[in-house]
Formats: sequence, structure tokens, C-alpha cells
Amino acid sequence: MAELVFKRYGGSHQLKIQDAHDLGKIQTLNEALWAATSVPIDNLDCDRVFLSHVDMDKNGRIRTRELKEAQSWLYRMLAGRSHLSEGTDVLRLDDIDTSHVEGQELRKTAEFILNNLGVPQAKEISLQQVRDARSIIANAANNGDGVVPPEAVADADLAQFISSIMDTVGSTMDASNRPGVGKKELEDFFHTAETYLVWKEKGNVPAGKESTDVMPWGNDTPHLYQLVADLEEKIDQYFTQCAMVGFDERAAVQMQLRQKELEEIDFADPEVLRNRLMNAPLGKVDPEGMLDFTSAINTLYRERLLELRDKVFKRAIGEDVKQLTRQQWEKVKTIFAPYRAYVESKQGGAVEKLGDDSLRKYLQGQYRERVNELIDKDRSVADELSQILTAEKLILYQRWLLELANNFVSFANLYDPGIRALFEAGTLVIDGREIMFTMKVQDVQAHKIRSEKSYMCLLYLEVTGRQDREIAFNIVAPVTSSNIGELRVGKRGIFFSTDGCEWDAEVKDIVVNPISIWESVTAPCRQVSDFLKAQVDKLSKVREEKIQTTMAVPTTSGAARDLLLGGGIAIAALGSAFAYIIKALSQVKLSHVLGVLLGIIVIVILPGMIAGFVKIRRRDMSILLEASGWAINVRMRLSIALGRLFTHIPGLPKRARKEKRDSIGKFLKQFGYSSTFSRSFFIVVSIIVIVFLIFQLFMMR
Repeated sequence: MAELVFKRYGGSHQLKIQDAHDLGKIQTLNEALWAATSVPIDNLDCDRVFLSHVDMDKNGRIRTRELKEAQSWLYRMLAGRSHLSEGTDVLRLDDIDTSHVEGQELRKTAEFILNNLGVPQAKEISLQQVRDARSIIANAANNGDGVVPPEAVADADLAQFISSIMDTVGSTMDASNRPGVGKKELEDFFHTAETYLVWKEKGNVPAGKESTDVMPWGNDTPHLYQLVADLEEKIDQYFTQCAMVGFDERAAVQMQLRQKELEEIDFADPEVLRNRLMNAPLGKVDPEGMLDFTSAINTLYRERLLELRDKVFKRAIGEDVKQLTRQQWEKVKTIFAPYRAYVESKQGGAVEKLGDDSLRKYLQGQYRERVNELIDKDRSVADELSQILTAEKLILYQRWLLELANNFVSFANLYDPGIRALFEAGTLVIDGREIMFTMKVQDVQAHKIRSEKSYMCLLYLEVTGRQDREIAFNIVAPVTSSNIGELRVGKRGIFFSTDGCEWDAEVKDIVVNPISIWESVTAPCRQVSDFLKAQVDKLSKVREEKIQTTMAVPTTSGAARDLLLGGGIAIAALGSAFAYIIKALSQVKLSHVLGVLLGIIVIVILPGMIAGFVKIRRRDMSILLEASGWAINVRMRLSIALGRLFTHIPGLPKRARKEKRDSIGKFLKQFGYSSTFSRSFFIVVSIIVIVFLIFQLFMMR
């Protein structure tokens, strides 16, 4: 068994995979020693066709078994593997393993492509050449998919037949993304057409006959049945209402509009009136169960009801009908029952719009045979296209499989500044720093909930820009060194994606955690400071409002005198207090002060430093991947050194020079202002003098 070498990456030991020899070791590596065991493919920035090949079960994820099977297939098809570490998309023909039939066929296909491209002597074939050949075949009339688009057929009549199939039973997209018909659509069409014509024949009245079982009133049956069907529900409702009133006369009152309902009706709105009439009874409800055509009839149905009376009821009953009973109505429905069953059993309606004559023409002609021939001819190049796809797959595996392993079995690429990991989105430049590690995020809120346990300061940004269309996506960027600075919601920066495009970026959310040990130590102090500032602002606002209220009230001379006296007393009190403080400080020994300061450091600051160090050491980048759907084995602890690798403030370029003097002072002098330097110098000197005097005071004691 070959020796397995584990290299230390970011605090954890992971399999070293640098060449084909190392890649072969993943077959014997226990899955528990893999950096990850399951990866969502939408997190990987590489060729999508390659990912679709490795994702064999098409569930949107790559698991350990799938990567192992991909490696096995690659090594079976590739005898020369020295170029795997180069990540090249150019395949040497001599590297193909021709010791088996698959390899021999693949070599023939590669030579066939090169011959068609006019370079028969070439010893290499590129991914672009293979894809060009595939594109040519896909856009040809015969592209191996067994789908025939109408525009690929020269015969106009046959092309129209194919269009009729697509318009009635549907279509399938071919390899060139054009709609057409295949075997399924062809057979579905003929089955549907035959079924429809058989059904339609049952409704025909033979010559010499006036009626059939299905057509009791001959060719008038469809029209007259429609009259019955349109009012059937309303007439049934009427006779039911009559039965209810016959059982209990109080029901008639409930069917009438109440006074309040009448008052609420907007008689100027036709739509409101129509809805009321639609829900009202057909006529005056009769306890005897009679529909009287001579009495008031609901005007919304009156015209259709009278037509039904004259054309159907009179013919069914055999005399003029002034009143319709429920028994007579049931007789009418019984007459049309066979035709109703016929209508409800209708099949093949999808092809009805083509017309009976066209359907018979298609069924009786050679259309089925001719389209089948075109489909078979198209499928004849399927093997050729399949071999081209296999050649594409082999080149993609040669280009990407080793790199995928270094982003799956181990995370070597993540810790190499010269290589981008496949799950990195790009570089964020914001607040004077470069954040090298970023990831795309689909659901910001869900990702944030899980990633809060990473103990990292995280920025969630919306990235926007325009290429051929408006594009917007979200990224997460961990701030791993320096300090929080001016980073806040709404802060803007610029984002460089791995493909070299430049985008606008805006902070939309922040997960706040200490970035450095110093920030962790000073966090409680900042919280207290923020609290005190808030309280001071609150008190200042109250005092300001009180002063404004006081100033708004006119004062007397006595009040002014009292104010002056009070001010003098206050100044005297402040002077006395200051003198007392100076006297008290002069009695304190310097050693006592230093001891107290040292005690404060030991009791407060030292535990904070220890806690801050522990919290910084707990930062874990693997949580970010897990929040994006990865299954991670290794803990990706973020050390201080790694933090500087992923987030840094760039220094000035080589041979650059800083000018210390601020040019603002020169411009201020032009307007007659004193130099900012002299003022700053005076402040510094004053502070030094005060400190010196205090020190002398302690020494005197």
C-alpha cells in the first residue's frame, strides 16, 4: 500500500494531493479523514458540465462515493496521467488508454473530430475543439436525439403535420434547444386522433335515419341539449325550492329579500343587480311544484327559458306547455340522458381543432411512416454524439478532478494565497482593507443563524452590477484581522469576483464578534462607554429642553441678581473642591497608586485578555461552510496568523514615499489661520508640563 502523507493545513492534518499518484489514494482513505464528505455543487465555481458528470445521482450534491467513482473512471480511461497536476483542458491522444474497447472508440472519435477540423495530424485535442464538434452536430438536422423539429423538414406538408402534432399533444426540445416531435409525441398523436374519430362516429346520424340511441332528435340533438344543460341546474334548484315550501311555507319568507338587504342594494349598479337576480329563484316558488310560464319569471333567465319551452318542452311533451311539472322536467332529462353520457365520454379532444378531414388524412396517409424514418435517421448519429460527450467528459475530468479533490478531500487550495478555492467568491475591498475569503450565500438569514457560532465577525453584503442584465447576489465576508473600524450596515465597498469582474457591494447585516484580542478585552469597556454616552445624551437633551423652557419665561431683575449670586457661589464651590482634590492627591503615595493600578490590571484586564485569547482561538471557518450546506469533518480553526492571511491592510507600494507634513496647514495660512502644527505642539507641551508637575508633587510627599 502506498504511503499516505498528511500535511498540516490551518491547524488540521489533511491528505496531501499534488499529483495523480496522490489522487489515487482517495480510494483507500477512510471517509472520516476527508475534509468534507458532502458538497453542494452550487457552492463550487467551476465548469457546470463537469459537476453534472460527477453528481451522478443528480441530487445537487457530490458525496465521497461519487468522487471515488469519478477517479476510477478517469484512471480507467487515461493511461498517461502526468498532466493531471497541470489542470489543462488539452488532452494528448497518446494518454488515452486503448487497451479496452471504450478507449479505442474514444481515440477514434478524437481523431474523427480533428480530421473534420482540418488537423488530422494533431496529437492533442482541446475542450473547445470537442465542444465545437458537439455544437455542430447538435445544430444539424440529424443530431442523435431522436427529435425532429418542423424547420428541419424540407417537405412543407410533412413539416405542417409535425407542427400539428406539437400544437395538439405537445413537443420535446432537441439537442439544439428547438421544439420538435419524437416517437412518444408521434404515437400519442395517432392514438388520440383514432380515439377521437371513434367517439365522433358514435354521434353521427346515418343517412336515411332520423335518430339514433345517442341522437334521439337527430342532428338537432346537440343544440337542443345545450339549451337543457344551460338551465338544468337552475330548474333543478327551482323544483327543490318548491318542495321545501310545500313542506314548510315559512321557507318562502326566507327566500325573499329582507328590508335591510333591499336597502343595501345599489340599484344604479347593473353588476350588483345581475348578481342578485342570478341567485334569486327562477320564478315565484309554488308549493304545488309547478313552473308557471304565464306568471313572473326571473328576467335574467326568461328569454332562455321561453326558448327552451318552445323548442324542447313542447316537442318532448307533445303540446303547448303553460306550466311545467317536475315529472315533465325529469322526462325531458331522460330523453337527453344518452346524449349526455356520450358528451361526458368524449376522448381525444386535443386534436378536435384540426378537423375531421385533416385527421382522416393523417391517419390514412404515410405520415406516420415518414416521420418515423426521420426519427430513426436522426438517432443513427446518437452513438457518434455519445462518444463526443465522453471525450468532453474525459477532458473535463483531467482539468478539474484533482482541483476538486483539493477542495473536498482536503482544503489545500484554501490556504494557498496563489490559488483560489472553488468555494471562494472573490475579494472584497472595504474600509481600507482586503478581505480575501468570501462565499456566496443563498439565504442570508438562515446562514446567519448557523454562522453565529463561528465566533467570527461576519459581513453580509449585497453585490450588484450589470453585464448583459441586472445581477444581484449575496456574499458573506469574515473579517479576520485588524479591528471593526468603520464597518457598519450601509458601508459600501467594491467586490472583485474570481472571474475578474468588478461589482458594487453594500453591507446589509453584521454578525459582531471580536476581531482581535484587544477588541475582546475592551469589549466590556466599550459597552459601558456606549451606555454612559447614551445616558449623557439623554440627560443633555432633558437639560436642554429645561433651559429652553426657562429662557422662554421673562425674568425680573431680582431673578437676574439671584442668578449672579448663585453663579458666584458655584464657582467658589468648584474652586474649593479642586483645592481639596489637589490636597488629597498630595497625601497619596506613588507606590499606592501604582499598586492600585496593578491590582486593576490583574483583576479586570488580565482575565479579559485570557477570555479574549480563548474566544479568538475558538474562531472556526468550517461553520461558514456548514451553514452553506457542506458536511465537514475537520475543524478549520482560525489562528491569528491565518486571520492576517485572509484579511489584511495592504502597505504602500515599493519605492513609495510618505510626506509627513499635512498640506492643509499651507492652505489654512492662505486664509489667515494659524498652523495646525503649532496648535498641536502647544497642546502636547501643556500635557507634558501638567504630568511633570503632578509627578513632582508625589515626589515631595
